Amino acid sequence: MSSPKRPGGLTALAVLNFVFTGFGLLSLLALIAILKFADAAMATASEKDRAAIAAFDELGIGPWALIVGSSLVTSVLLLVAGIGYLKMRRWGWIAGNLYALLAIVTSVLTVFLFPPMLGGSFNLMSIVGLIYPVLTAILLNTTFKAEFSRAG
Repeated sequence: MSSPKRPGGLTALAVLNFVFTGFGLLSLLALIAILKFADAAMATASEKDRAAIAAFDELGIGPWALIVGSSLVTSVLLLVAGIGYLKMRRWGWIAGNLYALLAIVTSVLTVFLFPPMLGGSFNLMSIVGLIYPVLTAILLNTTFKAEFSRAG
């Protein structure tokens, strides 16, 4: 029995997932490095950078744990979903929808929990951060939904 032909758009979505997985893991490493070396950077920082580092310190561990944990989970979900898209498996559709939901919730929480100097507030970057998760949710639940229900 031959498997159904995978649409090119679904393959493109899988490739984008792999690219964003890489970016997510790199940004996670950068965030961890920033958190680790914030105190050392204070000695040579400009006045504007000192204010950002102070805001970093004042925020507390809760929001940072949320962002680090969310980045790790969304990266794993992107990878799993991308593999599921290529194999056209139902678990790929589920992982893609879970990624979209978690990424949207994290973006909204970031807007409200973080000060503007640390990426909070509603701005261009918060809109950009919502584009791919919203697009993923729309495509998975409209354009590509039939492929996942046929493939099993």
